[in-house]
Amino acid sequence: MKRCLICLQELDLFQGLERVQFTSLCQCTIRKRLSKGHYLFHQGDLTGTIFLIKSGKLKLVQNAEDGHETILDICGPGEVLGELSLYQEQKEHSSAIAMEEACICCFSKIQFESLIKQDPSFALRIINYLGQKRYDNILNSEKESRGTVKEKLLRLFYSLAEQYGRKLPNSTMIDLIITQQELADMIGSSRVMVIQALNVLKEANIIDRKKRYYILKDDPCLSTHIF
Repeated sequence: MKRCLICLQELDLFQGLERVQFTSLCQCTIRKRLSKGHYLFHQGDLTGTIFLIKSGKLKLVQNAEDGHETILDICGPGEVLGELSLYQEQKEHSSAIAMEEACICCFSKIQFESLIKQDPSFALRIINYLGQKRYDNILNSEKESRGTVKEKLLRLFYSLAEQYGRKLPNSTMIDLIITQQELADMIGSSRVMVIQALNVLKEANIIDRKKRYYILKDDPCLSTHIF
């Protein structure tokens, strides 16, 4: 119970709630552990559940009718999934798959509705959270649609480094095991094109790879590189 309480109190979404409200929420929380490759939910599911990632990372994958997969996002600790079910019953537009062992806190829609009735300001925080999330998604989508494969890939590396970077001397290690195909799925390209772009970035001494992790070099003159 205490760990759950601390976990929720660290999130901006729950700031301002009374301790009794936290306690009530924690008592009804279901924890789920996922192994790498396991699904939290599938595209098309009607879950009616809000998921809070306590630890680990998940990728949101959307499958087109022709079978093509697109990775919409990679989500980590503190992020919330399934929040749109608060507004209306609808099918999940993507699948959530664990990229490593993950721990998820699951809340029912009814629990959140109860919190809103007790504290109307909580509804405003949810609206602000969803609004910011939608704005960020639109902004990222516009950025990702511009530029060459190399430019898209470099922007992706910087974004991942900001979220999951571990600082090293003169570089940043992206603490995320991600395949070349997953990189391709994230920028809407092919694995062959991504491999070519990776080779160019390595030759330019912008990125490196140690074991299974990508390393982004510190380069104050990065803007002078021509891709």
